[in-house]
Amino acid sequence: MRLVYRFLIILPLAMAPFAASAISLTNRDTADRKLIVIEGDTQSERVIKVGEKLSLCEKACVIRLPEGEDYEFDGPEIVSLEEGLLFLDAPEEQGKATR
Repeated sequence: MRLVYRFLIILPLAMAPFAASAISLTNRDTADRKLIVIEGDTQSERVIKVGEKLSLCEKACVIRLPEGEDYEFDGPEIVSLEEGLLFLDAPEEQGKATR
């Protein structure tokens, strides 16, 4: 099942145009969540509150959730956190956000 979630992340990455400079992450979950953001050799722990929106990762990075799930990003993305998992928002929404 985790493979399915990774596929849901990777497929839109290959098809979506990119114009922003960082990952935009919104917590649409019902609880605050801890994240570990890994950029190169730097690792930092962040807490994202319910409804909060963060800009993360100027370039490529890995976002690790407490359950050990890693999500790799190579460029700008619009992402949401729901039910403890990261999801890419629709490519159409990404295009609107960058205009």
